[in-house]
Amino acid sequence: MKEVRVAGIGLGGIFIAGHLPAYTKIPEARLVALSDPLEFALKRALKKIKEIFPERIAELKEEGLDDEAERLKNIMESIRVYRDYHQMLEREEPDLVDICTPHKYHKPIAIDALRAGANVMVEKPMSRTYIEALEIVETVKETGRIFQLNENYIFAGGFYKTRKLIEMGELGELGYLIVPCSHEGPEGSEWYWDPWMNGGGSLVDIGSHAVAVAWFLVGFDKRPIVVKAEKFTGITLRARSRYISGSFRNIEVEDDAHVLIKFQDEKDDSWTIALIEGAWSGAEFECTTLFGSRGSLKVRGKEERAVIEIEDYLGAKRTIEVPQLVSGMDTFTYEIRNMCRCILGRTRSFLNEDIGADIMAMIDAAYYSEIKHRKAIAIEEFKEFAQKLMKEYGKKASEKFIEMKIKNLYQK
Repeated sequence: MKEVRVAGIGLGGIFIAGHLPAYTKIPEARLVALSDPLEFALKRALKKIKEIFPERIAELKEEGLDDEAERLKNIMESIRVYRDYHQMLEREEPDLVDICTPHKYHKPIAIDALRAGANVMVEKPMSRTYIEALEIVETVKETGRIFQLNENYIFAGGFYKTRKLIEMGELGELGYLIVPCSHEGPEGSEWYWDPWMNGGGSLVDIGSHAVAVAWFLVGFDKRPIVVKAEKFTGITLRARSRYISGSFRNIEVEDDAHVLIKFQDEKDDSWTIALIEGAWSGAEFECTTLFGSRGSLKVRGKEERAVIEIEDYLGAKRTIEVPQLVSGMDTFTYEIRNMCRCILGRTRSFLNEDIGADIMAMIDAAYYSEIKHRKAIAIEEFKEFAQKLMKEYGKKASEKFIEMKIKNLYQK
């Protein structure tokens, strides 16, 4: 296998704006088919293909890469579309399925694709709940396929460089970090505000970026051990009245979350605390900030525009302008190419199913902490609670936990 045959499922904004352009820049990927139940979404995707593929083909020809230009032209002319993804999986037999649907459909589509013989990558978050994530993990193990959580923020140049600096000991022992992810809210997309579709609100959506980045910076070899909804903000509804998809109404999920997570190094029992912000109510923190035993660091901006500021505790400062990892590529391209290389090399992604499930465990432990009046919750305590729900409610366990969120957090 020299290239990976990819099928995309879910053709909303993240696929059209992020994933689709990436496929014009990845020599290891061949996009063969797209699926979405909405005819409008299929037509929009085909229109976008006719816009961006010729542009990339022209660039390749200017660079003298005629063979790659011809390959991309062949891809553009042969992409097929389906309303029914089951039909697509059966007819196309893709090597890789790229899932970019609303969160409710991540689990069932991932499981169907894995059982159909495909490798799978899922746009963050992995699922609506940790319980659903466990079902994906089980299916990955059963099928022997490769899974990747698509968390593009981890591939941002500023975070990548920061992780390298931490490993080099520039900050000494890392004690505390603040990772904010926020914007004013996805008012144009109604499903984000539906707890049954989203699995929650801003925490499970944009907050999942912050949780993943924090763990990446601390190091995936460190284990999350305790999670706590922060005492003064926690997980809450702040700007309750919103104009969402054409109607002005009260929101039904949190639009702000501040969460504390304790990570531990099992080798020496040292620990690091991360403060996570996942908000649809605007930013409360200037930028990602880290504090170590030798100094502090701030990450400003994203990708090639990022700047890192380091200051030691005697006041000496320096600034690092982050270079672009690969010319012309962005974070979506990095993550998709990483998965393609994993498939071609038959290796496991570093953003594998176990990492994805534990990110969901941290998120849901935070919700559980809020339900328990912002009590600190050990990860193992939450996982035991999840197992009890699964034993008592079976296939309805995930819905039961979402119901608990709605009753205890959103209907106060």
